[in-house]
Amino acid sequence: MSLKDAVDKPDIKDFRIEAQIGEGNFSRIVRATYTPTQETFALKVVEKQRVKRLRIRHANIFNEINMEKEVLNKLRHPNIIRLYHTFQDNDKLYFLLEFLDGGELLDHLIHEKRQIGLHEDTVRFYLADVVNAIEYVHANQIIHRDLKPENMVVCKDTNHLKLIDFGTAKNLADTALNGPNFVGTPEYMSPETIDNKDVTFASDLWALGCIVFQLCTGETPFSGGSAYLTFLKVQDGSFHLPEYLSDEAKDLITKLLQKDPKARLGSGEAGINDIKVHPFFRGIDFDNHMQAPLPATKFQDIALLSLAGELGKAERKRDPNLSIDFGSDKLQQRISTLNSNERSLLMHLLKRKQLLHLPGIYPRFFDSVAHGRCRYASQQGYVGFSHDLQNQWTDTFSFMQLAGPCLGRAAAAKENDSRGGSTWDAEAIAFQHAIDVINQKTPAFVVICGDFVNALPAQPFYTAQINAFQHLVNGIRSSIRLVFVPGSSAAENSPTRSLEAYEQSFGDSRYSFWFGGMKFIVMNSSLLCHPDEFADKTERQQVWLKKELENGRLCARGTAVFAFHNLCEEGNGTSAENNDESVLVTSLPSQTRKQYSDLILQAQTSLLVTSHPALDQAFHVVTKAPQSQGDGDENGDTTAVEEHKCEVLCCKTPWEPGSSTPTIHIVKVAQDGITTQRCVVELSRSATVAAAVTNDHEVKAVPEPEQIDTSLSLQGVTLDITA
Repeated sequence: MSLKDAVDKPDIKDFRIEAQIGEGNFSRIVRATYTPTQETFALKVVEKQRVKRLRIRHANIFNEINMEKEVLNKLRHPNIIRLYHTFQDNDKLYFLLEFLDGGELLDHLIHEKRQIGLHEDTVRFYLADVVNAIEYVHANQIIHRDLKPENMVVCKDTNHLKLIDFGTAKNLADTALNGPNFVGTPEYMSPETIDNKDVTFASDLWALGCIVFQLCTGETPFSGGSAYLTFLKVQDGSFHLPEYLSDEAKDLITKLLQKDPKARLGSGEAGINDIKVHPFFRGIDFDNHMQAPLPATKFQDIALLSLAGELGKAERKRDPNLSIDFGSDKLQQRISTLNSNERSLLMHLLKRKQLLHLPGIYPRFFDSVAHGRCRYASQQGYVGFSHDLQNQWTDTFSFMQLAGPCLGRAAAAKENDSRGGSTWDAEAIAFQHAIDVINQKTPAFVVICGDFVNALPAQPFYTAQINAFQHLVNGIRSSIRLVFVPGSSAAENSPTRSLEAYEQSFGDSRYSFWFGGMKFIVMNSSLLCHPDEFADKTERQQVWLKKELENGRLCARGTAVFAFHNLCEEGNGTSAENNDESVLVTSLPSQTRKQYSDLILQAQTSLLVTSHPALDQAFHVVTKAPQSQGDGDENGDTTAVEEHKCEVLCCKTPWEPGSSTPTIHIVKVAQDGITTQRCVVELSRSATVAAAVTNDHEVKAVPEPEQIDTSLSLQGVTLDITA
């Protein structure tokens, strides 16, 4: 008789224990052969002593073990793993389960060690199994509460999948073993679960939406790099749907990922049937799906996968010291033939393989290398400078900051025609010398803040000036990333048109990024100058800024904020070197300035970098906040005051008319803090012709002359951001 049908419980001595095939929080799963019949099973082994130890911090652990036993003994469905027996000895508990040898569904998303999306036909095939299983589980008054690809195992012989791991399930019919509401895996937990509210079947539907997204893209919609950051994203509820997804897939995902549980597809009177009749599942026979074969096409597009691999190989062979030119490149010719959906998919595949951000790849998707290098700011982030890639401290790094340059302004003032024509080249030469300094220092990235050209979007020569500026900054080494902070012209003249023009040339006007464990936030302060035209955008930026600052305070080694306008309120503490409050004069209203300075300073920001049309200034602002002290001091006081210092760097616009000391600031980030240093690009008194050019055309970065008053000079300003 098969052990599967036996009434008597088996003995562990009758099994031959083989390879471990899985591991849980308090158990391990091994392949085991029952020697009397040579049947193969999956044996879940739970060590009693380990359970007792874990109970100290996991009070519900006994209930979870018993819940899985009770639920699996009750459920019988072709898409749910079968439990045959439970038994024990002195040291261990054993669950004798059906052996599934096709691996977790998550494994089937992996291509060359990276998770990528499956072809939608294959996604549909697997999801039909999942939907059938969820429908059956819910019909038996069970909420799974931990649906995810890791808890779905594929059968090698049929290619269909089965749900596993019901330990955190909720039984609506018998609540004796139900645990707390706050359970599950962060990336699949619903907003109501995170808020510790009572959950319904709709929580499983939210998880289903996350799974649909993941099967189609290879990533989850709310991944934040940590549980806390993921929870913030889930509660916000916003996510980005790649262009290449079908309209049906986009619609299904959107209707499942509704923050309101009652609004989710499948939560109405018709239940799961509303999901079954969705257009995405057109052609699926749910009643007879177990007889359906796995589609032949596994991944989205084999040709594009191959092209992604070739691009990666080409980038590894590229000489990083040479400028990037795709003029006669055969791979670039293949990219040029792709339609918009194919380009979107190729970019996604490159992103999943951690190749998209590389300097010789991302610019390929724009009309020029120069334009592509200026468009890394996307989806309120920065391609390649993400939390998952840059959240760990690795080594000391530096970045450089320059304000302006507003090319064409000096020439326009001289010629009084707003364009500058004849002397544009002279200004460009001066800016080129700054680029030479940057290339000598080789920072990780360079921050260019303010108005890059003098022309406004409404003027006919704006595009020509922008193209010329982008051509110039493309002279910066390809390994040095370009970070742009919008200036006044991003919202001047015709504000809406100006903002659109800026983002078409330089990407998002507000975004955040990570580098070396530090968080950097770029805000669009020009919106604050036009409260009527940009009321909605200003409000959304403020909400976003609060979240990003809190994120940085809790999760980063330090936080830096970049803005064009000076955001510090008069009267805040300044350094002893310069206590002239006039340097804080700015075009922003005092009330607005105070509102944002308070917001930034109270978030324990380490560095605030802004610009000024006439002055270079460094000072610090100290904020005080109560800090909990446990049992209190001898007087019973349970709080103490914690001081936090924010260093403020106000950078002079280097190519302002009449300026003779264009400057660049070098910011070095080390484990013991940040040091800033000012260097001057030495020019002649004409301020447009470089005087510090040697015979080999290198430009000197020289110290600030003693007679020029500056609080920075070459003195290091240390910012303590140690944990």
